Amino acid sequence: MNAMKNVLVPVDGSESALRAVQWVSGQLAGQAGAHVHLLTVVPAVDAWEVRSHLGGDDIARIEAGNAASVLDPAVAVVRAAGVAVSPHSAAGADVAASIAEHARTCQCDSIVMGVRGLTALKSVLLGSTTLKVIHLADVPVTVVK
Repeated sequence: MNAMKNVLVPVDGSESALRAVQWVSGQLAGQAGAHVHLLTVVPAVDAWEVRSHLGGDDIARIEAGNAASVLDPAVAVVRAAGVAVSPHSAAGADVAASIAEHARTCQCDSIVMGVRGLTALKSVLLGSTTLKVIHLADVPVTVVK
């Protein structure tokens, strides 16, 4: 893990994602120049029922609040380990593609993620998002159980 300094950790509020945050924070603690990028991908609000009653600014505030509720606990874990952290959120339907693209945009040298998130079935060995990220990413993906 010493070669990894700029790491993307996708978070969705699941215990699995928080374990990944805790693991990478422990691995990077004390490493000069280490940086964790936390990313949550929230579904875009596009239902006409919502859009007919709320303006774009209202929807943006709701999405930002949802992202903060997922990101804030993870940010606290990374900061407690003394590692630099940047929280990010993105809206989109394809979570895995958003994760892989964000890793490229932030020039991350690795992605660390949990085995499965909130939506995966417990009977699946690896979550479908995790498997898709492994295939789409240009950098190594570490999966934390």
